[in-house]
Amino acid sequence: MSERKAGKGASTRKDTEKKKKKAKSSSSSTPSDRDILPSSSSVSSSTPVPVPSTNSLFIFNSNVTTPPPPSSSSSTTETTTSSGPVSIIPCMPAYPSLSRGFNQRFVGSPSSIMVCNNAQDVVTAVHWGLETNAQVTVRCGGHCYEDFVTNNNNGMIIDLNPMDNISQDPITKEICIEGGSTLWNVYNRLCREYGATLPGGSCYSVGIGGHLTGGGYGFLSRKYGLIIDYLSRVEIVTVARDNTVHMNVVGKDSIDPNEQLLFWACCGGGGGNFGIVTRFWFRKPEDLPPVPSMATIYSIAWNWTELCYDSFSWLLSCYGNFFKEHSAPDDPSVGLFTTLVLGHMKSGQIALTMQDVDQSGHVEAFMQRVMSPPSHVKAAGGRKLIMPRFVRHTVPLGYHAPLGVTANEPLVYPWLEATQYLNSSGPNRRGKYKSAYMNDVFPQAQIDAIWTSLQAQVTTSPCGDFDGLLQIDSYGGMINKKKSSDTAIPQRSSIMKLQYQVYWYYTQNDDACLGWIRNFYNLMYGPNGPVSDGVVDGCYINYPDVDLGPNWSTLYYGDEGYKKLQSAKAVWDPNNVFRHNQSVQLPSSSSSSSSSSSSSLSSLPY
Repeated sequence: MSERKAGKGASTRKDTEKKKKKAKSSSSSTPSDRDILPSSSSVSSSTPVPVPSTNSLFIFNSNVTTPPPPSSSSSTTETTTSSGPVSIIPCMPAYPSLSRGFNQRFVGSPSSIMVCNNAQDVVTAVHWGLETNAQVTVRCGGHCYEDFVTNNNNGMIIDLNPMDNISQDPITKEICIEGGSTLWNVYNRLCREYGATLPGGSCYSVGIGGHLTGGGYGFLSRKYGLIIDYLSRVEIVTVARDNTVHMNVVGKDSIDPNEQLLFWACCGGGGGNFGIVTRFWFRKPEDLPPVPSMATIYSIAWNWTELCYDSFSWLLSCYGNFFKEHSAPDDPSVGLFTTLVLGHMKSGQIALTMQDVDQSGHVEAFMQRVMSPPSHVKAAGGRKLIMPRFVRHTVPLGYHAPLGVTANEPLVYPWLEATQYLNSSGPNRRGKYKSAYMNDVFPQAQIDAIWTSLQAQVTTSPCGDFDGLLQIDSYGGMINKKKSSDTAIPQRSSIMKLQYQVYWYYTQNDDACLGWIRNFYNLMYGPNGPVSDGVVDGCYINYPDVDLGPNWSTLYYGDEGYKKLQSAKAVWDPNNVFRHNQSVQLPSSSSSSSSSSSSSLSSLPY
């Protein structure tokens, strides 16, 4: 972080207006203001950060004209009074809870945690971080898979969790959601108040800030696309070259090309790269996805003791081929979303959960295909392949709890109740995750690698402290309607999305559990990861993985997309204030290098 300090701001609105007028030509987001890239250095504070005052300097920059900028009654930037963020320091009882996230591998030791109630608190906290040379990282829901938030010794974590307001802009009529809102809060409020929803993830406690900026998806995404596909504007706190703190409202219809660029970067470029998003504006309720009336939930499993290589291979081939055939945006099966959870043999089962909001009959067609292999499909020895019977899902697999239903006994719930029923994140444990997009069916070599890895011996103490799996989500449909360049998420032609997971409780089992998932991934893709080749298509930034090699930026964003993100970084975060181990690098830096500090708007599965 640059050691230059931001100047102190006025304490009244009148003075702030004067500063805005004075700074209009020198502090706006024009290319001429941000065309020189300063060097950055990593600094930290070894002493606790005191509670900041409320008169930090900020500059409000809103040039969005179509649709119009937020009304003054909905903008917190100038009208909201605040006593400032609440500072949590190490001696306080709440500190242990707030210095860690969902993944118990990572426990931070920041000098302070600033709990913010509104955007002005965020401006104040960022300004104070600059004043004290404290590295700033950001948390929304606390579900970041890596240490991008907590790896911030003696720094400052800015906690957005209390910022959970959801409202309708009185002028534009768009839905405005604050950056600390959790997904269940979003679904519940949108359904009850507007009869609308967003196609986001299934874990109730994930924060929308990280989920959305990473291009979140979920059980309705095949039918409606990604959550970013409905975003119109964001309010984001940034830091200029001179270390002044700016509040910007940018959108796809902004006049300034640099604002358009920043908005594009917020649509899948990942959290912790350019600033702190405090509010999101989405389309008007009538232009958002309508709440499905009902949802049918199916859940089945196969016991490992009844599976052989041939039946396992047939299941994966059927699964891939079905979604290859049904991945078009206008396919009648887009209301069907499935999750195939291949638990390690030690778990005893593999499970398949399906949700159909259209009652289209495709579940029955899919199950008929899986359970009735044609006569030419042979098992070992030339015998006709007979699939083992499916049974009730009875054992937890990762964060997937048994649902207690089968394909023969589905549950039919109102959609909001079904969403609540499927909401889970499992117990807080140590974990490691990896990802891959699939554009085609599994090659036989990959099926062999999956079969081998799910039966590999893993020795832990105590015995059984290991929960490894491969989760295969259906993809495509309306997700694939967008072009790869429309958003910062370039993977718009996939049919499946893979998430490798392993969970455990005790530190002494780190090597065994991490070794298993790393060996599994290497067996699937080799040392370079899932490089796009027509079959696989890179990785998902919301499932970050610091094991990825020097080509991580290409795997997440593609080469052209990453260059565009670097351009946004140069304009909006020229001092590299917001950074972590896989943050977007300034163009003058190597794209494969990583910064020494961490920061992210955290995110979770789906």
